[in-house]
Amino acid sequence: MHKKSNKKVALKIYLKEKMKEIQRKKSVRREIKLMERLNHPHIAKLYEAIETEDQVILVMEYVAGGSTHGFLKSKPNRRMDEDDARRIYRQVISAL
Repeated sequence: MHKKSNKKVALKIYLKEKMKEIQRKKSVRREIKLMERLNHPHIAKLYEAIETEDQVILVMEYVAGGSTHGFLKSKPNRRMDEDDARRIYRQVISAL
């Protein structure tokens, strides 16, 4: 639970020891800047980014149901049926 918003959240944690490359650091910073500007019902919200000595932690809106990757892994031959594909495609297009 996120104390500031009183909402259930998901944490995305980047270990600084794995961010030694300049490009990797830039990529994480870019992700944070972009997420701060986004506001759409089909994009998880970023509530805050916290930096500790060892980690960069993104506090994000919790979205039930898992990832699209996990969803595909649960399907035969990793293919979704047409109805699911249509629903997800509409959400992605709406967000874009």
